[in-house]
Amino acid sequence: MQLRQADDEKSLFTLYAQLVDAPQLVSSNNLSAARSWIRVAEEFQHPSTLLAFETSLRLLIHHLAALPLLPQYLIILKERSASLAVDAFSACLRRGARVRAVELLEQGRSIFWSQLSRLRFPLDDVMASGPVGRLLADEFMHVASLIRIALNSPGADQHGRLCHLNFEIQRLIINIRELPGLSRFLLPSLFSDIRHAASGGPVIIVNASQYSCDALVILLDRDPIHIPLQITQESVRDLSEELHASTERAKKVDVTRELGSVLRNLWDQVVSPVVDFLLTTLPLQSRIWWCPTADFSVLPLHAAGPYRKGERNLSDLYISSYTPTLSALIRARRSSPSNTAGGGKRFIAIGQANAIGQVELLSVGTELANIGHRIGGPASFKQIEGPESCISRVAEELCKTEWVHLACHGLPNRTRPFESAFALHDGHFTIERIMRCEPENPQFAYLSACHTTVGDEVSPDEVIHLASAMQFAGFRSVIGTMWAVDDAETDKITSTFYKHMVDESGCLDYTRAAFALHKTMRSVNVPLDQRILYIHLGA
Repeated sequence: MQLRQADDEKSLFTLYAQLVDAPQLVSSNNLSAARSWIRVAEEFQHPSTLLAFETSLRLLIHHLAALPLLPQYLIILKERSASLAVDAFSACLRRGARVRAVELLEQGRSIFWSQLSRLRFPLDDVMASGPVGRLLADEFMHVASLIRIALNSPGADQHGRLCHLNFEIQRLIINIRELPGLSRFLLPSLFSDIRHAASGGPVIIVNASQYSCDALVILLDRDPIHIPLQITQESVRDLSEELHASTERAKKVDVTRELGSVLRNLWDQVVSPVVDFLLTTLPLQSRIWWCPTADFSVLPLHAAGPYRKGERNLSDLYISSYTPTLSALIRARRSSPSNTAGGGKRFIAIGQANAIGQVELLSVGTELANIGHRIGGPASFKQIEGPESCISRVAEELCKTEWVHLACHGLPNRTRPFESAFALHDGHFTIERIMRCEPENPQFAYLSACHTTVGDEVSPDEVIHLASAMQFAGFRSVIGTMWAVDDAETDKITSTFYKHMVDESGCLDYTRAAFALHKTMRSVNVPLDQRILYIHLGA
């Protein structure tokens, strides 16, 4: 675009600024105009650039809030929000606005899960506000339950019913925000709130944008630390493609050699600059959380290192976990009523070795039996496999258990992510089906299946994969996999892992999962690709 005169530029940006006052009912034209504002503002380095990003994100969320919460509306996210959050994050950092960068990224990632989580939002503060609050909370819960019923009842009138109910939930949200102290009910979190994600250790956001690649270290007691990365978005994509090619190799010697190259490049260009800062402020063997965006989300940041004799890899220094957003980590740390030293846990181990159309998994039976041997004392252990591990039974058990171990084929769908599934006896236990589950007190899930952290190819920042679905269902701590699992190695890994999950008092504690995985992978003798494919998400 060419603006020949200063008056043209001023007039154009005056028009764009009118979007700030756009009505609550947002049109597609509003969204397109806001994205145009961003493009032009970035091109001319206009002072309104951050306002353009803020407005675009706000309009997008208002637009989505007026739509039924159906998976098919993910297509709107793909069309309307591609790179919006990561580019907003970059724009803020390039202008020194580190706190605002965190707020906008948090607002613009995992939008689908965020919208859906409104139906499960705790209403304690609303109910405690007084009689009016109790009435509104009751009505909110009633409408939310009707929405869940409608989501589970496909039919010709489903769209109409959901539109009506969605209008009702929006009305209630507006009314609740008028109550004293609740003006920010279900609004995007402020940094003063979400910085508490770092209460257990630093959270490192690693962002890839067309404008810059950056790391931002979130700390509880000081402002975020910005670490510019000397790598381009294109180079990050090259690394992810190289990783994918190396993990698909048939010969383990080729896998190890090529994977080592990826991990060294990842260390040199991304992780080492972050570690240089961490070593100045954080004791060794402390926990850290990675929050990767865009193409960084498929890279094993936790496994980066020089992989040279006499030099330390990241796993020699710190214990890594992951989180899709800061808010997700805060939710994972909410107090669990039965995560006490004395309480016995309900543990269900689910196995399916012979799913229709899949290669037989020879180690499933042994894997489940060894888990039962390891944790049968500290937990009330139940094992189902073969014909028993059907969709209805697994869904039922998932709602009643606190701990779950799934050993089966994982089937990612990178173009229709809500169809990603676990292969069970009678079909696919999809993300869409998992979304309907409401476990009573979910704590820990171990997903011993392939590709459980692989999400949508076009919209990785929506973080829609099997592990995130278990997190949305409420499981505070999840073990997932980044690529294909070798069936010959799983029993060795899981048996060692559960040995470390039992604490000194002989009890199970889901907050030990990151430590247990870290210790397992440093001690178990398996090929490099199998040693680093498991990751921990959550608390």
